[in-house]
Amino acid sequence: MTRAESYVGHKERLPWLLDKATRKAKQHYESLLASWESFQVFIRLIQWWLAGTYSVPVQSILMAVGAVIYFVSSFDLIPDAVPVLGLVDDVWAINSVARANLRVISSFRNREVSFR
Repeated sequence: MTRAESYVGHKERLPWLLDKATRKAKQHYESLLASWESFQVFIRLIQWWLAGTYSVPVQSILMAVGAVIYFVSSFDLIPDAVPVLGLVDDVWAINSVARANLRVISSFRNREVSFR
């Protein structure tokens, strides 16, 4: 959460983080199938929050940024280089944050649909 707070406190760093996360997610799409949609929602939610388009509770934005940081970090519970298991902890982190923020995600998805 401390790293997430540093990114949220310095918003100019977030586009770099989101770009790195998006590139890594595309490389590992098949391993992320179970949490792909949640991860993509985190990316869009952070982008909308960053642009000032959507207001998100601070705790929720910190958790989403924290999940993205965990995903891109090479120093996590199970290193990504470990075949098959390398992304299991990343998927777990993404799913845990998604479950903890179901209302926020649902509201955001509804806003996205009405915005289009």
